[in-house]
Amino acid sequence: MRKCFYYFGFFVLQFILVQAQEKNDPLVIYSVAHHSLLIGRSVLILEDKDDKFSLNDVVISKDFVNSNKPVPDLGISNSAFWIKVKIQNNTDNKKLLFELSNPMIDEVELFSVLNGSVSVKKMSEYRSFDLRSYDYPSYVFDLDIPKGDTASIYLKIKGKEQIFVPLKLGSQRVIINSLSYLNLLFGMYVGIMLAMFFYNAFIYFTTKDPNYLYYIIYILFVALTQSYFQGYCSHYLWNNSPWIGEHSFALLGAFVGISAAEFAKSFLNFAEHLKFFKNILYVFYLSYFVCIVFSILGWSYVHLLDITALSVSLYLLIVAIIIARKGYRPAKFFLIAWSVFLMGVIVFALRNEGLLPYDNITNYTMPAGSAIEAILLSFALADRINILKKEKEESQRRMLEALLENEILIRKQNIVLGQKIDERTVELKHTNEELTNTLTNLKNAQTQLVTIEKMASLGQLTAGIAHEINNPINFVTANIKPLKVDIDDILELISKYEKIEANDSEAKFKVTEDFKKSIDYEYLKKEMAELLSGIEEGAKRTAEIVKGLKNFSRLDENDIKTVNINDGIESTLMLLKNTIPDDVELNVSLGNISKIDCLPGKLNQVFMNLLNNAVYALNKAENKKQKKLIVQTFEENDHIYLLIEDTGIGMSPEVKANIFDPFFTTKDVGEGTGLGMSIVFKIIETHQARIQIESEAGCGTKVLLILNKKINLY
Repeated sequence: MRKCFYYFGFFVLQFILVQAQEKNDPLVIYSVAHHSLLIGRSVLILEDKDDKFSLNDVVISKDFVNSNKPVPDLGISNSAFWIKVKIQNNTDNKKLLFELSNPMIDEVELFSVLNGSVSVKKMSEYRSFDLRSYDYPSYVFDLDIPKGDTASIYLKIKGKEQIFVPLKLGSQRVIINSLSYLNLLFGMYVGIMLAMFFYNAFIYFTTKDPNYLYYIIYILFVALTQSYFQGYCSHYLWNNSPWIGEHSFALLGAFVGISAAEFAKSFLNFAEHLKFFKNILYVFYLSYFVCIVFSILGWSYVHLLDITALSVSLYLLIVAIIIARKGYRPAKFFLIAWSVFLMGVIVFALRNEGLLPYDNITNYTMPAGSAIEAILLSFALADRINILKKEKEESQRRMLEALLENEILIRKQNIVLGQKIDERTVELKHTNEELTNTLTNLKNAQTQLVTIEKMASLGQLTAGIAHEINNPINFVTANIKPLKVDIDDILELISKYEKIEANDSEAKFKVTEDFKKSIDYEYLKKEMAELLSGIEEGAKRTAEIVKGLKNFSRLDENDIKTVNINDGIESTLMLLKNTIPDDVELNVSLGNISKIDCLPGKLNQVFMNLLNNAVYALNKAENKKQKKLIVQTFEENDHIYLLIEDTGIGMSPEVKANIFDPFFTTKDVGEGTGLGMSIVFKIIETHQARIQIESEAGCGTKVLLILNKKINLY
């Protein structure tokens, strides 16, 4: 019965407030012992569009209008608003508390006029909470109105977001208890969200599943957004950061929407089920970005943010329905959780648009919905793990069945395979014999090809040697006939002298002397010396040629010898002398180099091929005015270098890339086998040496052979 009287008295007071509003009489307060009074219908409102009104301007203003709502909705505006109410205190409480329970209002300034005295109290969302009398997110002011007195209260309000003005009047105990109760409720909400955050964060670091990462980011932004709406972010997180506080609504609204979309895209697996739908999300992301930019520039963005949030929510709901109808189980859990949260979003958006009243239900529907959603989505993620576990078990079962089937099949196949192996073994033996014969034939063919290349080189050498030996032999042959005539004359002279006796007449001696003069005996002696000298020179040159040929051929080429490679180069140049054109300038500079262990015959074959190619390139360069062939040896550190450089026709990159390939040749048919440089490369490899070739078509070729002083050929 007592409670009935209490509630009856409360409604009577509300009726009195309405009457006072209609008559613009003072609001008479009789009792605030148990409940605070919502006085929105008892206030007058004045809009200050330019924010220039002083208190005196407001006091004398006739432009105030009556409020017609329990919670006045001033909309979204850059104007300043003045709230006026006269309060007559007929309670036993000298100190009343005046609460504006909307922490999102940017600036609040209260003017209390009592008995000609004015008190001013100013609070702001961006000012330190240490300056407030009460440590709560809501704006709470002390009103010192003695019993029976009437005070005129003027409240100046400014804000960039939706401005709702929930005004409450009550005793200190009632207001503080109400705020403490709300703190407790929101603390429970924060506790739930933190529990979900750390629980799912632990699972993420355990499983590395990206769905959990997206989810904990989403939970974080949802909790921050709800804390911002209730004023706790400005109170505890960025109390001393005005810039963050000024743009928090746009930033948090955008981040929570984007994180929700990214989580849904990953959790519902857009890429597999609805690949095209994920591209639509970028339109919403762009809209959120525009909201942030508008906020930074100081432009109006709240309506766009509300519409974007509502659109994203409905879009994700539709997508979840489509995917759930395809039988994807996680989508069903997401659909339930998202529907609960969507109710809160819709209520919040409709409240901001003025379609729903501003009260505790519309204020706390979204926090409650987000907490329930966080719990349900955690269940959904846990169920997803169970689904993955079942899928893995099913996959393992199928794999086991497949393995058993494979085992049976393998046993059957082993029997057949054994038979085929026996058959194939016989075939392989036969094939192996054929391959062995083929390999033997290939080796023989290779030996024959190398022999052919040697014979081709030998043919070139034979021509050069025949020419070189022919010159001194012709010289000897040409000198023998006159030498025989001279010898016959001398022998005849000697015979005549032998026939002269001591008692012979002087006439006979004179005849002999006349014969001596006729054959020009003195010239004859000189001529014989010259002829013998020519024969000796021819014989000497022939011996040198034979020696050089022997040095080049190295009949003991399979034996490793310690030699000076200059000897082989000189022998090669001598044998090739006849093939070098007369218009070629030959520069030979053989340095003082050390002897090395090598296969001399093999290296001589390398020198022959390299020099022969250089001479060939010079012979082909018919249009060149200046032809040079440079042969140089020198020693550096542990290496012996042979440089062969010509100004011949050179090589194109394609030719240079293939010069070591067997049977590759640029010579005309009959001029080369294409094996020379291939053999050179193998000989160089055997000697652990290197060869560097620089060439350009039309600009000659430079070949550098690098030999190691110490090599192991064994």
